[in-house]
Amino acid sequence: MSEDSVKKIDEIRIGVLGNVDSGKTTLISVISNNILDNGRGLARKKVLKHNHEQETGRTSSITHTYHYSKDDNRIVSFIDLAGHEKYYKTTVFGANCCSLDYIMLLVGANMGVSLMTREHFLLILILKLPFIIVVTKMDLAPENVLENTIADIKLLISKYKPNYELLEMCSDNLHSLKNFNPTIDNKVPIFKISNTNAFNLDILKQFLYSLNIYNPWLKLRSESLYFTIEDVYTVNGTGLVITGTQTSGIIKKGNKVMLGPINGNFVECLVKSIHNNFKELVEQLDAGCSGCFCVKSLEKKVHLKRDNVKRGMVVVSKDCNNFTYKTFEAKIKILHHPTTIKKNYEPIVHCGSIRQTAKIVDIEQDLLRTGDQSIVKFEFKSRPEFIQLNKQIMFREGKTKGIGVVTKLVK
Repeated sequence: MSEDSVKKIDEIRIGVLGNVDSGKTTLISVISNNILDNGRGLARKKVLKHNHEQETGRTSSITHTYHYSKDDNRIVSFIDLAGHEKYYKTTVFGANCCSLDYIMLLVGANMGVSLMTREHFLLILILKLPFIIVVTKMDLAPENVLENTIADIKLLISKYKPNYELLEMCSDNLHSLKNFNPTIDNKVPIFKISNTNAFNLDILKQFLYSLNIYNPWLKLRSESLYFTIEDVYTVNGTGLVITGTQTSGIIKKGNKVMLGPINGNFVECLVKSIHNNFKELVEQLDAGCSGCFCVKSLEKKVHLKRDNVKRGMVVVSKDCNNFTYKTFEAKIKILHHPTTIKKNYEPIVHCGSIRQTAKIVDIEQDLLRTGDQSIVKFEFKSRPEFIQLNKQIMFREGKTKGIGVVTKLVK
């Protein structure tokens, strides 16, 4: 596909969540490669990128897979998010920083609603992302087990979204959601599929390619540059290459940008070359797209290496005057905590690409319990971070979960 054709078509970004062995990676491979699985992991081998993932069949990293549909003139970007509890922090990072348009929550028909399914569902609600539910492995589930799985899904929806209706999708009612708007329809589409015998796969594909894009990418392209780093490589003969998602602005070959924070500071860099999602050399990368580019430090005292550039760092425009802060205030709400929260409590704070332990150094109330709201001052434990006003945060520690919005930045 030529560079010009890629620029003119829409790209929709869909995150794929689900418990271990629910078939996330397999479904992505089946759709993007137009194949069927053999039931023994044939399809997922085309998508998994690490050796240990190939051996265990479990995704441990954020994986982007791109599929271009000529019929719909659209790119569907699937972001495969880890399902195992061990990699939950990676899942939260991916859901936060990959600029997702939708979430596809997978539930194995023969497995039912697990603890991690509930955790993923709560994450979707916290991030306020539109979502659909896909019940996989229909070929393996006895009728009574399938009925129990559907009943558990309905119970989960009714507990947190009592005004939402679960709508089972088939060829007869697919046209009714042609202009599906999750903010006003109050419907949760549910698809029952099989990756081995192609049951209902065509219906799911048609629905995905017809979805509207709600992120205002055209508007975001005119805003300041913000690129989230998701992976770092050293390429022989090229140098340091970073991959990630362009959240806002436009980055061009030859631009001077700021990369960091490295030890609390930003480093001025030169963008030497850019590749798009299809490994083609391009002159620029726009908001709403993923890609990679080679960078070179313009500061003599700083040598960029894979050891000091990490996932979660950002690239911003040179004229940005809002760099790093170690302390910030946020208006928070406690979703769940077993006892009480006091000063000096230390949860892990997630805000976009930020993931760091922060201490509560000041609190408007003496104690916080489940359901309470308050203004709280956080202080990052290890290093300052690039954090912005009005950004949503979520924090967790053990069974504790809370959400909030950044209201003030403190130097």
